[in-house]
Amino acid sequence: MNKLLRKIKDRMYTSLGIGVVLLLFCNATWAQQVTGKIISEEGESLPGVSIMIEGTATGTSTDANGDFSLTIDNPNATLVFSFIGYKTEKIPVDNKTFINVTLHADVQTLNEVVVVGYGTQKKVNMTAAVSTVSGEEITSRQAPSTISLLQGRTPGLQITQNSGLPGDESNQIRIRGQGTFSSAGSNPLVLIDGIEGKLELLNPNVIEDISVLKDAASAAIYGSRAANGVILVTTKKGKEGRLSIDYNYNYSSQDPSIKIDRVTNSVEYMELMNKAIDHSGRQTQWRYTDEQIELYRQGAINNPAQYPSADWTSYLIRRAPIHKHFLSINGGKAGTTFNVGLGVLDETGLLLATDYKRYDTQVNFKTNLGGRVTFGSNISMARGKRHDTAITTGNTGPQLIDANTSEDQMLSAYAAPPTSTPTLADGSGRFTAYAFQNKGGNKNPIAIATDGGGKEFVNSYLLFSPYINVKILDELTAEVKGSVRFEEEMAKALVVSSVGYEFFPDANGVYNQAAIWNGGAISLAQRNTRENQYTLFGTLNYKKTFSTVHNVSALLGYQQESYRYDRLDAYRTKLPSKELWELASAPAASQTTGSNAYEWGIQSFFGRVNYDYAGKYLLEASFRYDASSRFPKSNRWGLFPSVSAGWRISEEAFMQDISWLDELKFRGSWGQLGNQNIGNYPYQDILYISMGPDDEVLDYNFGGTLSQGISRRSINNANIKWETTTVTDFGLDFAFFNSRLFGSVDWYKKTTKDILRSLQVPDHIGVNAPTINDGILQNTGWEFSVGHRNKIGDFGYSINANLETYRNKLIRFGAREISGVNIRQEGLPYNTYYVLLQDGVYQNQAEIDGGPVPSYTSIAPKPGDLKYKDISGPDGVPDGRIDLTYDRSPVEGVFPKFNYGMNLSASYKNFDLSVFVQGVYGRKTYVTGWGVSPFNQASAPPTWWKTDAWDGEGTSNSIPHVYVDSGYTPNSQNSTFWLGNSSYLRIKNIQLGYTFPAAWSQKVKIQSLRVYTAADNLATFTKFFQGLDPERTATNSARAAIYPQATIYSFGVRATL
Repeated sequence: MNKLLRKIKDRMYTSLGIGVVLLLFCNATWAQQVTGKIISEEGESLPGVSIMIEGTATGTSTDANGDFSLTIDNPNATLVFSFIGYKTEKIPVDNKTFINVTLHADVQTLNEVVVVGYGTQKKVNMTAAVSTVSGEEITSRQAPSTISLLQGRTPGLQITQNSGLPGDESNQIRIRGQGTFSSAGSNPLVLIDGIEGKLELLNPNVIEDISVLKDAASAAIYGSRAANGVILVTTKKGKEGRLSIDYNYNYSSQDPSIKIDRVTNSVEYMELMNKAIDHSGRQTQWRYTDEQIELYRQGAINNPAQYPSADWTSYLIRRAPIHKHFLSINGGKAGTTFNVGLGVLDETGLLLATDYKRYDTQVNFKTNLGGRVTFGSNISMARGKRHDTAITTGNTGPQLIDANTSEDQMLSAYAAPPTSTPTLADGSGRFTAYAFQNKGGNKNPIAIATDGGGKEFVNSYLLFSPYINVKILDELTAEVKGSVRFEEEMAKALVVSSVGYEFFPDANGVYNQAAIWNGGAISLAQRNTRENQYTLFGTLNYKKTFSTVHNVSALLGYQQESYRYDRLDAYRTKLPSKELWELASAPAASQTTGSNAYEWGIQSFFGRVNYDYAGKYLLEASFRYDASSRFPKSNRWGLFPSVSAGWRISEEAFMQDISWLDELKFRGSWGQLGNQNIGNYPYQDILYISMGPDDEVLDYNFGGTLSQGISRRSINNANIKWETTTVTDFGLDFAFFNSRLFGSVDWYKKTTKDILRSLQVPDHIGVNAPTINDGILQNTGWEFSVGHRNKIGDFGYSINANLETYRNKLIRFGAREISGVNIRQEGLPYNTYYVLLQDGVYQNQAEIDGGPVPSYTSIAPKPGDLKYKDISGPDGVPDGRIDLTYDRSPVEGVFPKFNYGMNLSASYKNFDLSVFVQGVYGRKTYVTGWGVSPFNQASAPPTWWKTDAWDGEGTSNSIPHVYVDSGYTPNSQNSTFWLGNSSYLRIKNIQLGYTFPAAWSQKVKIQSLRVYTAADNLATFTKFFQGLDPERTATNSARAAIYPQATIYSFGVRATL
């Protein structure tokens, strides 16, 4: 690889040197002045048209009158005329001195073909709400997660990245908000070339485009799988013609996008800790003596290694590289085409002991078998391996694999006082437990990452989908497609104990052992999972035009799917060595095993009819009739219809005189979708055999006699049926000024009813409640997108922006439910925050004595503690008491008011620049614990607890006096103080590129050569808690500590041979 790059670089420099010499010293042997005028089909002059000599960087542009003048030094030159909204023209000079050109409007935008369910449609004829994202837009960013690359690209698609963990970014995908509150979930259906697949395992370089089906008219043809919308991914296909080989290499360097500024100066930390203890009266054993503080004050000068001021996160987090390689081979002839894509992703994680490496392949092949028969196949393959740390906290046996260890590593680093470094000052490399006994702290995360074993996940993925297409008649085509999706994961967690020592030696100079993390014996947990999914569908497509104005197309199809999941868990302990990652190396007596398996199937009939009259009046209707094994026979089948219509008002005769109007279309749709993603056997009785600790069958005592038996732990409901989502949508599409200005507006109402949920019953009935259909959830919103593009001479630019706003509302739920900081109550958004309202900070004792009685705490508040509002009492009016029953209030913010994104791109000659920003507004996120709460486990608090907290009457009315967060209830109540404003604007990507002139690159046998540099997550603007990433879902917000997202700086080169 390095030799190849050096070779390319040497040739590049050689070509550059030759070009400079020729430009400076070569005398022109022939020159000619060419002038002319550029007009539109309507005869209007076109200013700003680009005129370039083909194969060179020489050119000019038309003036305000459409005139141009250009010196030509080659009588065989060809001039290229290009302008936004018009077709490009190429005209040979042929010794002409005057050239007039008429440019024709480029209706490509209007004739753009969009992928829809089981087919394609012209964009102008669409009556449904469908957004598209091109592969070029996706690959303009360099983030390693394919899903996160879609963020902010189109309205209605909400993506939140919860973690920066390589290979497991925990992206949440929503289309038009949360669709349900049941276990069926709100994840959309993802189809790759028509078959369900894993978008996160697909290399972004193989993607041609993505269609997002947002309303029922577009998604109803997928029926029970489409209640939360559909994402259709189309991969690149082969093209007849010259063999094209494309290679793309990208090197990236990662740093945390946001980092908490904490009090890590040891003296300041000790003094602030004592101040917090004095105020709260908690953890008095953590108090530092004056002598200890003075030792660190002097030691920072005389012996900083033994008396450090250490930020442990700087030892855990590192600058991490990413290497990405991608090679594509595309070509074909005589009716056979192919495209092969080979990718490698090698990502080192920001946190120690985390990394991810993936190899992926995409092979698309199509051939004409003669006459009317075409055969093809799409193959996706990927194999990945990722590593993480392993811990035992709260987990035993096979559950060791499930522990969120990266989050635990972050909070352990936050919990470490700055008074010691992770390793001893003697240079031995031994790990530190603490500097002072009984002064807080947690595990040593560096020891866990370096010496504590780890977790390994190996994933294998295959999606194979062959198809055959037969053109029965000119108007009738049949297609049959089958697929096999296989996915396997082999996961292991090896837990190895680590020893920690006191940071200071005793009187004899000995560092005493003080802690053991991850237990004593070496343990290994292993889990193997396998998924197999088989799909088969066949379609008949009919398309015909009658009397030149009646255009009819119809689709009829059948599909069946089957899915099976298998899991095997095993655990053994007392392994002889941490180098042996095999269960067989441990004694069988310590073994624990378990397994699980389930399967489901779906049968479906579907169809669609499209009609348009003269391209002006559009009508579409579709249906899907599904049967799912997850429902009882009486309710197994469900019908999901949709209807939509459109009026292209721009095609009316009375609009033809408006020259600047290219497209104006009104559309509306209505339809229903289903959801069957619930438990696999919810309507069946499930019986359990009671087992003892040694797998013996337990007996039941009946009348003094022991009898073997089984128990029933849940009540079934044999009458459950589909969840049904009804979507109404009205939209407007427009394009003006030769499609230089274009966009769309949509309003929708999405209502899910008969939500599958557990019946609300008292706990004392002793069994799990049955699943019932009860509940209605509604989302109503607006979506806007607008774009503008233009070219003025050598300078071209485009702006694309989108914005969405939606309101979530719980229409029917039953009795309200309160869980932690959330409430589920009819009339409110689902999971609305339900907390005390902060009413400032107590400034003096008189204010406490004269205010409401704080019945929420047994610890009397002090001046400097949080003050809460008295909202209500038993009679519905303020009662002079603050309690958790009557004074908590609903606070919106779980769902943002707006999501938005904007992309700006520009080009000048061979340079190109793009800037992409994305953000949310009006969202709040509740966070507590390490990284935000003061002195949680003695953790160094954020600096705002030192600089901005209350420190005497009148000093602050928003941040309380610093305290020890260990049961200090006056300030630790669930309140709006911990509810941060997580709105943000993030510069997601900036990219600058240069494409070498073809005359240069072709001299080194390269058809095209482009180099670029880019930055991802370059800057974040937010009012969230300082140092915390605001991009996180509400369900992932309990702890402040999460795996940090990265700012990524990249350099890349792309060469086409």
